[in-house]
Amino acid sequence: MSSARRGGAVRPRPSGQTARTGRVAPRYYVVLRAKTHADGSTVRQFDVPGPGGTTPTSLDQAGFNVWLRAHVPRARASDLVSMLVIEEVLDHHLSIVTCSLERHLGSPTGPFHGEPARVTFTGAAEQIRLYRTTPDNTLVEMQPRLDRRPLPPSRVDHLARDEEAIRNVFGAAVRILDAREPTVLEDLISVSSVVHLRTPDGTEIDCGVGWHGTTPFVLRAEFPRFGAAPDLPAANAAAIAMAAVTAGLTTFETRTDANGPAMVARSAHSGAFHLIRPEAGGARIEDYTPSVPTTLLNADQAIWARYVQAHENLTLVDAYRDGRSDNVYVLAGASNGRVTRHLIDADGTEVWRAAADDTAAAALHRERVIGAAHD
Repeated sequence: MSSARRGGAVRPRPSGQTARTGRVAPRYYVVLRAKTHADGSTVRQFDVPGPGGTTPTSLDQAGFNVWLRAHVPRARASDLVSMLVIEEVLDHHLSIVTCSLERHLGSPTGPFHGEPARVTFTGAAEQIRLYRTTPDNTLVEMQPRLDRRPLPPSRVDHLARDEEAIRNVFGAAVRILDAREPTVLEDLISVSSVVHLRTPDGTEIDCGVGWHGTTPFVLRAEFPRFGAAPDLPAANAAAIAMAAVTAGLTTFETRTDANGPAMVARSAHSGAFHLIRPEAGGARIEDYTPSVPTTLLNADQAIWARYVQAHENLTLVDAYRDGRSDNVYVLAGASNGRVTRHLIDADGTEVWRAAADDTAAAALHRERVIGAAHD
């Protein structure tokens, strides 16, 4: 595993904050997109802040020059303008093959700033390299901090402004299928959320939404989906629903484990948990007890488990693998009854977490918390 897998990075500072050097945050955040398509053609556009913080306006070079003269005195450009330069090489599906992001002051060739000042990656943030600036404005490769805390739980307003940015790029009719928090690697490139969507013509797209100060940008790449319920054929979904009704089970989430997709359900009579799996001609019901068997976590993953129990006061209530990798999904409960789902890779690194309060394990955890409070 590369060192970047365990690291963290400082996000671009929001408008109004000051850097460690004492420099006041820029007034304007501009994103320059330079795209090279599979046929060799190139497109350059400048996204500048809209009036009063509205949707950014896209300009060509000439339009940007006009905007710059109207808003920024020439001598103040390095103080007032922060520019994120994104250079992308795209495949025939318009997804990223390689990408670099650089932060400059004043212009695309102005002084570097930020930490990291430059990020490069391939594909869906698979191989990441970070660079910091030196006092003489050159770049040197940097290693991510190793003491990065786990990602925070999902925000309630997860798509509050990200959705607006997505619809500005793909159109108002686009359908958002699901969204999630970024992984550690995606966080390093300043992605705030990863969204899976479908366009009116049926094309499915994965993209990451990021922010350069107050200006959003959307990166189209094959970002993986985590935690989204598997799509079941209509016949399988109907068979599972019928089996649940017949057996008097209350259904919760659908998920995929080593044996394939299954619906987690609970008996309204006994309180016992079950898995309902689709099979040819119907569905079968299996006994299931939420647990975290020690055989499921390797030595590195067990270190992570001990850490969150000791330092975040979380209780491990469930775990499962997706059957395709050595990654483990762990559901952990807090003392207030909330439950989060954590994705832990084979090296014991938490790469993603999200709220999981609608799961069967969460229902059981809440009952335990309430019961403990009454004792």
